Amino acid sequence: MPDSKENSTQDFYEILGVKYRATQEEIEDNYHDLARRLHPDVTGGDSALTERYMAINEAYHILSKSDSRAEYDKSIGVDQLPEGEEKKPEPVIRKDDSPGADMRRLDAKLRRTIKDAERLCRNDSFWEASRILEVFLKTHPDNPRLRLTLASAALGMKRYHEAANHMKVACTVAYHDPGNFVKLGEIYIQAGQLILAEKALQEALGWNAEDKRALSMIREIEELRNSEKPLIQRMFKKVAKAFARKE
Repeated sequence: MPDSKENSTQDFYEILGVKYRATQEEIEDNYHDLARRLHPDVTGGDSALTERYMAINEAYHILSKSDSRAEYDKSIGVDQLPEGEEKKPEPVIRKDDSPGADMRRLDAKLRRTIKDAERLCRNDSFWEASRILEVFLKTHPDNPRLRLTLASAALGMKRYHEAANHMKVACTVAYHDPGNFVKLGEIYIQAGQLILAEKALQEALGWNAEDKRALSMIREIEELRNSEKPLIQRMFKKVAKAFARKE
């Protein structure tokens, strides 16, 4: 297993704690184990552990797909290792204009931009956050963190349909992360789409039955539904619950 503190010298295989020749099943198993232990709901939102959690999601996003894994292997020299060799490859010297180097620089720029956008969202500068992120949709359309941050910006501007579409992509790509479904549920609640919200939250609970945010939002949906019912219906429901408790 890699050290708990990732740094710029680690590659995606080290971040997930697997060998370069790891099977897809091994990659998936290690990812699930790390994701469960490092999820913000488990770690209490510790900033360093949250950063690591995002790193393992990024690593899994690349290594879980054969085409992106093959491209990544070439960029770090894994494809040059003899069969069965697991020694960490020496850094490959490439020209600055090589596709691998360009992609790594672009990935680093995206991570910095996402952090800037998250700061802008905290300051209610949603339009600016969306503006600086949208340029990356062409090169990173399936990046779950990019979609999540774009969804937060769209939600801040009350663009519910746009926010939901971004989160649907994040939920499809990082489908093991219940937090994505919770965010989608939050968007639907604010848009008044309670049935869709409940469906998204039930999906989150399917991955983590004790997810506090999902459970809290399910209760919120029930309260919203009750508030929309006529008074006489709410009274009958309370009476029925009281009789059920006595029985």
